[in-house]
Amino acid sequence: MQQGEGIRVTTTAAPGGSITVNVGSADDVIDIGISGSPNKTSFQGSANKDTSIPVPLAPPGSVLVIRVGKGKRRRIFFVTVVAPSP
Repeated sequence: MQQGEGIRVTTTAAPGGSITVNVGSADDVIDIGISGSPNKTSFQGSANKDTSIPVPLAPPGSVLVIRVGKGKRRRIFFVTVVAPSP
């Protein structure tokens, strides 16, 4: 579990699954993208609540970039995509 300034997010995720991002009271925008790709998807977060974010279909070993907040309050977390359990 990664955390910082009221935000918690897991460190690994399976492709096609979902991850939960718990954001603080001042954060309402969550962006997710694959490292090295200019594409990202934005989600509206719920302050002080868990937000379920779908994991893009990326090969195991890929790194997801999770950005929470805007401007100087933006925090960045990295999540490694792992092979799903059998």
